[in-house]
Order: sequence, then structure tokens, then C-alpha cells
Amino acid sequence: MNHKLITDHIKTKIKINHLKSINQRWEVPCLIKCNSNNLFVFPFCSDFWRAMEYIDESLSFDILEDNKMAYQTGLGLAKFHGTCSDIDLTKLENTIKDFHNTKKYIDQFNITIKDFNFIKLDDQINKRVQNLIYGLSNHILYIKSLLGYLKRKSIQLSLIHGDPKLSNFLFDIQYKYVVSLIDLDTVSSGYLLTDLADCIRSICNIAGENPDNINNVYFDVNCCKYFLEGYFSFSNENGDDFFGLLPEFIYLIIVELIIRFLNDFLQSNRYFKVKYQTQNLYRAEVQYQLLSSFITQVPTLSNSLHGIGISSNSNFVSDVQNIV
Repeated sequence: MNHKLITDHIKTKIKINHLKSINQRWEVPCLIKCNSNNLFVFPFCSDFWRAMEYIDESLSFDILEDNKMAYQTGLGLAKFHGTCSDIDLTKLENTIKDFHNTKKYIDQFNITIKDFNFIKLDDQINKRVQNLIYGLSNHILYIKSLLGYLKRKSIQLSLIHGDPKLSNFLFDIQYKYVVSLIDLDTVSSGYLLTDLADCIRSICNIAGENPDNINNVYFDVNCCKYFLEGYFSFSNENGDDFFGLLPEFIYLIIVELIIRFLNDFLQSNRYFKVKYQTQNLYRAEVQYQLLSSFITQVPTLSNSLHGIGISSNSNFVSDVQNIV
């Protein structure tokens, strides 16, 4: 029902030419009702299936091709946020409880490592796990105070996608601008900054989340700059009072994902699908490498924000660099 609420809303906006100032098509993956039961789900072979309208002449990507695509990704996310900014949040169902609750992930992680029998791990694997746990320890301590600081800011809730990784954007085949944002299962009320941070985390890791060589992983701050220019080129009604906290949110989302990947590995890969046993461990290491690179780029990111008229928190810049 969340999916239908959002797609109906966006379809209405498209009909009234809400995005007339941008000469680009904008489409939405609408659900198709089953003839047999007049519902959006069809039970078959012990599973539930659904169908959505196909968005033609479009492509998805796992890795950006150039800075132009970074700009278009930012613009695409802004169009989604702007189009959905007037949805009544009380009509949304909370489908994934605590989806971006960093404190809960930390608490779960602490329970896991407290009860885990590390002796059963291969020596080399155990060493990799211990290195990550040790590396995360100071970040987890800092995050506890950071979460308190952010809570006191009373940031307003908005409709967010919840999982705006690059592969969930559809690009026009010919012109490479974003025509749709798909996979709407994670849509909920939350902070726009969470969406921006997760999208930036995804696109600014040019090596991808499963690179052949982890040494190729770094945070491409230039890509981030183009993304921000794209996002803020579109005027929406959400205001920008808290956008200066974006560096904090990028930091949080990367640490959160490290913890989630590592915790899932220690719990026998229950959540994230894997192709081999240690893939979630490797994913956690990749995100940790990205985190280390991001921390060195925070001053440059702050300058990029200042360049578009947004002031960031100078204390965070010094705090986060002192951690390492």
C-alpha cells in the first residue's frame, strides 16, 4: 500500500506537469493488479509475486561512468524528494522497523561479539574480524555522543526512499539523465540527510561494493561535489536548515553498513545474500576502507558545501579526524 500511495502521488504530479521546469521525462514503477484476485500480489509455488510497469529506454548502473552521471543522480534524488514532499506521512506504514536506527545496529553488534565463539573461525579470518572490531571500537564510542548531538537538533521528518543506492536509479539510455527511482519497498518517513548520505556513500565508491582489489576503494569527493550540485540545482519545499549536517550523516551511514555487514557475517549471513561464505566480511572491509578515505576528505567536502552556501559543523571535521 505504501508503494501504491507513492506511485499514485507521483503519477498525479506528472499529469499536472510538476516538473515542467526540467525538460526530462520522469516515470514511476507502478504496480499492476492481478486479474485473478484484484490484488497487487499473486501467490505461486509458496512465494508471492508482483508485477510492475516496465520503464522503457532505461538502464541501471552499479558504478558511475562520469561526473555528469553524478550530477544527474543528485538531480534525480532531488526530483524524487521534491515530488513526494507533500505526501501525508501519517498514511505510510512502517514496513521495516528501525531500518536506519544506528544505535540498534550497534547494540545488536555488541551482543553478537559478546556471545560469539571466535575460536571456531579460521586463524586468518579471525584476524580480519578482530582488525575490524578493533578499528570500529573508537568510532562506536564517538557515535554514541554524535547521535545525542543530532537528536538535539530536532531535524524534521520527510518522505525518504530508504535505499537510494546507484543501482536503484534508472537512467535514460541516450542522454544518461535519471528517469526513475525504483525499489520502493524501503520508502518511509525519515531524514532527507539519510537518503543523501546513503546515495553519496554508494556513488562515491567508484570501485564498487565488491571490488576485485580493495586497495582501489576510496571516497571520490569530486564525484560528491557534482552530486551536490545536481541535488541543489532543483528547488524543493523541504528547506535546507540541516543540510550542513551531511558529513555527519555520511559518516554514520558508512559505519552503520560496516556493522551490518560484519554482524551478518558473524550470524551466518542471514540478511544479505552472498555468493561465498566470507563475502559479507569482505563487504565490511570495503566499507571500512571507504570510511578511512572519507575521513581524510571531510575538509574538502565541507568546502564543497560552503561553495553552495551551506555551513557545516567545524567541530565534526576535527573530531572525526582525531578518531584515527
